[in-house]
Amino acid sequence: MALRIEVNDHTDVPLSRAHDFALRAENAGIDGVGVHDHQGSGHDVFVRLAEIANRTSRVTLFPSVTNPVTRHPAVLAANANSLAELHPGRIRIMMGSGDLATSAVGLRSATVAGMRESAMAIRALLRGESATLDGTTISKLGHVSDQTPELYINASSPRMLAAAGEAADGVYAMVGVDLAVVNRAREHIAKGAGSRDVPVAWGVPIYMGETREAALEGMRAYAFSNFGKPRKVFAAVMRERHPELPVYERAADIPLDVLAMLADGLGIVGTPSECGERLAAFVGEAKPDHIVGRIFYAGDDSMRALEALAEDVLPPVMREA
Repeated sequence: MALRIEVNDHTDVPLSRAHDFALRAENAGIDGVGVHDHQGSGHDVFVRLAEIANRTSRVTLFPSVTNPVTRHPAVLAANANSLAELHPGRIRIMMGSGDLATSAVGLRSATVAGMRESAMAIRALLRGESATLDGTTISKLGHVSDQTPELYINASSPRMLAAAGEAADGVYAMVGVDLAVVNRAREHIAKGAGSRDVPVAWGVPIYMGETREAALEGMRAYAFSNFGKPRKVFAAVMRERHPELPVYERAADIPLDVLAMLADGLGIVGTPSECGERLAAFVGEAKPDHIVGRIFYAGDDSMRALEALAEDVLPPVMREA
């Protein structure tokens, strides 16, 4: 199977220009584009996805990621179904527990059990069936798209990975690129999936810069956050491998050599050419068939990151794939 490469769009632009990033990605041969679902932007993600879908012709489109707290699962199902009816075969739901979107309005993120039940309810509704949520029956949708959108659960902890393997059409695994971490994540997914063959989209942070040092500094906060959360598969594996490392109180406290080690286990970091080599090595080792890049370019905007991805990072990856 050919490697599927998708990318997240981090631009925050007027809706009249919402398609700019996705159109460039499509023209560069990228397979899909995800858009953040943060109500604080003042833009609704499904309205934005509709605008993008109208201005592109091929790329798969998805919220990256939405959640079942600020959006009720029945509403999520109807939104995705509407887009799928207009743009069949091009829509996917990527759903996480909430975190930023929920905390911004004073709500708690979805629990693992809540994510599992929400995923099952959404998938049932999209199949044209009724669903049960919190003991309440939800009536089936009046119109169902001929091509049902798939639902993936964003996961980075053992329990959420297992829940995704059990309840979703696929897993959006944000665990890192270290092979031991990837294999540990696969084990957790398999526990939930049982005999099902569940596809996995591997979330791959790609931090680029004019120098590797600049790229590392750009990833400092992200590395700190992931290493500081012991429930994550990444943190657990890193702690097992490096028990001597302290619990850092601030991102700035992480020494450069430790930051480099964490960053290389968590994502792809360096100059664009270095990132191309590192991503190709990851593809060769882990053998993924689907990756979703979270791309950044230190000191520059998302369009520069997309340009560097297309011109410098992906060519050696495609040769490896």
